[in-house]
Amino acid sequence: MGSFSLSFFKKILIFNILFLAFSAFGDVKIEGVKLPAIMKCAGQDIALSGHGLRTATFFKIKIYVAGFYAGEKISSSNLEKLAQRPLCFSFTYLKDFSDSDVDRAWSYQFEESSEHSYPKFKDDVKLLKNFFGKIYGERNQVIELSQDSTFFYENGKPVGEIKGADFQKAFLSIWFGKKPPTEELKKSLLGHN
Repeated sequence: MGSFSLSFFKKILIFNILFLAFSAFGDVKIEGVKLPAIMKCAGQDIALSGHGLRTATFFKIKIYVAGFYAGEKISSSNLEKLAQRPLCFSFTYLKDFSDSDVDRAWSYQFEESSEHSYPKFKDDVKLLKNFFGKIYGERNQVIELSQDSTFFYENGKPVGEIKGADFQKAFLSIWFGKKPPTEELKKSLLGHN
């Protein structure tokens, strides 16, 4: 029994060393923003699946750094894996924005990009806009898609929840549908695959 325990503990130690090594070397840095290789999402440690920089206008103004986390890597060739849960998005903003700018941006993106409409669509978008106000200083927002709900966090603090799969379907279609914020961001979030 003693050798079994020692062997078991060796395996745990090796796993922890490999996990820490992967985390340390797998981190990504974009525009000074560090995206960890592993993120706690809905109580699980899941890996960075893709990441990118959102730019806007002809002048390529840098808006935010996005990280997309999934238990299994998602690429353009296996979009059906978007059905897995949990999934997490991390957005770290590089510019300040007023309340009205934030509201306009979310309204525009849902109207322009979402491929899924449902009876409570406008109510849910309004609810999301109420969770996130003006952006100033370093601001990080995390959106966590769990089995039955979508949870919203700002700088690590919970700010709201939207229940149901319909909102998740509409939200995911923004980033991975036919009209993403930019094609480059979509490719980046899918690991350039």
